[in-house]
Amino acid sequence: MGKPIPTVEWIHVCDHAFRDESGKLCLIGLFDALHSRQLPGRLPTMAAALGITDGEGEYQVGLQVVTPSGKVIDMDLPPLHLPDRRAKQRAVVRLTGMPFEEFGRYVFRLRIDGQPQEYPCHTIDHFEMPAAEGQAAGGAGSA
Repeated sequence: MGKPIPTVEWIHVCDHAFRDESGKLCLIGLFDALHSRQLPGRLPTMAAALGITDGEGEYQVGLQVVTPSGKVIDMDLPPLHLPDRRAKQRAVVRLTGMPFEEFGRYVFRLRIDGQPQEYPCHTIDHFEMPAAEGQAAGGAGSA
């Protein structure tokens, strides 16, 4: 029998995520929609925060983003170690200048030992924002 597959407790996408001076994870500006006037839409910075438990041993993890057209973007993360089944790991992935090249739904999920975890996931709907009356279409806007 192999090592247990850990449980992804949660994954959230937000403007900023960090640990405070006491070690608590702080998530600021959770969002699930992005509005852009033109493609690609882009946020200067954003973060994915995740919680994992119920595993034992070392795991290869990654963040996977599936675009509206089905393109898969895989980002490898540092290995994750869970000393026992009760241990919990909390992590933050900072994403700088990630392009949103299509309008539609983006799905963010974790990959553990090469296997995408279907649940939980975080979705962001990317909408086209109409130009204001009397203005030409311009740069990207954010949720």
